Amino acid sequence: MVAMSAILLGIGAPIALIGMFVWLRARRIRLMHETALKLAEKGQPVPVQLLIGAEQPASDLRRGVVLVMLAVGLGLFMYQVNLPWSVAAIPLFMGIGFLIVWKLDGGKTNPTSG
Repeated sequence: MVAMSAILLGIGAPIALIGMFVWLRARRIRLMHETALKLAEKGQPVPVQLLIGAEQPASDLRRGVVLVMLAVGLGLFMYQVNLPWSVAAIPLFMGIGFLIVWKLDGGKTNPTSG
């Protein structure tokens, strides 16, 4: 019974967490669209910030730095508890890839500017 619940929680918890984030993002976008539609129906101008905020992805610089720092922390933790610290290479190389893309893109932090 304990093993079964551990397996279910080990697999189910990440799936539920990802599902929650996807649902919250879809809900936020739907609410912004409904707000823009209500403003348009009333003849009011729709603020550009309302629509730009929904389409603006995070920059590659931010993603790269976060992944590299995650890899450093994970690697140090795994090394301290005598586990294979090389697992941290996965987010490390993903972060380095995002940093390379950011640099090749011209070093822009905001993809909609410039």
